[in-house]
Amino acid sequence: MNTIDLQIQSTVSDGKHSPQELVKMARDQGLGVISLTDHDAVDGIDEALRRGEELGIRVIPGIEMSAEEHGIHILGYGINYRDAALLRELEKAKLSRIEGAKKMVDNLRVNEGLIVEWEDVLRESVQSSTITRPHIVAAVMKRVENRDKLERDSVYSKRDFFEKYLSDKDPNFVKRACISAADAIQLLHNAGGVAIWSHPPIPDFTNGGYEELEIFLKELIKWGIDGLEVFSASHTEDDVEFLEALAMKYKLLRTAGSDFHEKGNHPADSETGLHSARTPGDYETYGFPTGDIVEKLDEAISKKKSAGNVSPAPND
Repeated sequence: MNTIDLQIQSTVSDGKHSPQELVKMARDQGLGVISLTDHDAVDGIDEALRRGEELGIRVIPGIEMSAEEHGIHILGYGINYRDAALLRELEKAKLSRIEGAKKMVDNLRVNEGLIVEWEDVLRESVQSSTITRPHIVAAVMKRVENRDKLERDSVYSKRDFFEKYLSDKDPNFVKRACISAADAIQLLHNAGGVAIWSHPPIPDFTNGGYEELEIFLKELIKWGIDGLEVFSASHTEDDVEFLEALAMKYKLLRTAGSDFHEKGNHPADSETGLHSARTPGDYETYGFPTGDIVEKLDEAISKKKSAGNVSPAPND
């Protein structure tokens, strides 16, 4: 049983459970340490910290930032989540997401003939600080008028919808403006945190083997990346073996996170056998040790805070 989960999303971004619900779910799953890492948002951290204190679960303040290059995500841990520069960047990201989401709604109407209004999306994201594609998908799929078309297109689940209409390569998708990876890493460091590459085996790299992934990692290392998310619900055993080797080769931190969004019996992928995390802590380690992950992460956070002119996080 895993005892840590350093990537969990809440209703603040595109998860389906509130921060306090997630802390309780983590406790019920036997977890001792978690991190709330909402997409480009930190609004749920105070709530998670309070609930963590009540239930005896350690909550590490975190975030998952979207970066420009390859559409990667960068996790930040131990951040001062009230850092002024960080909050300014998150406000820019929020406005960019809204603009992109509105364009995607228009594309789905014009290109696909689907019925959806912007107000539908707002209703789906009412608890969120960040509007994401899952909010659009939910809004479209709830409209009764779309039922026949979705069935004709063999769209029966949110995953089907993404693959059919809103994948990164689909013309309906609108790539929003993002901060560069170098600037995101620097921003997280200035906020007293460490920067970790989130679930590295993304389509840009897995389709051509691991060579391109390692080449890009070298760029991230030049920009100051601190580590890799080695363990994730989206990683195969081959992925984990490769990432473990990279972490050792380049002396990088290792982290582990389920990327949990919603409780449920999510179906497994027919090719890989992988499935979205069904509960917090739901990821495979394939026999690799994880016992030192939090200790080394804490050491790195402490060094970051003592190395520069960094304002302390509110809970420090």
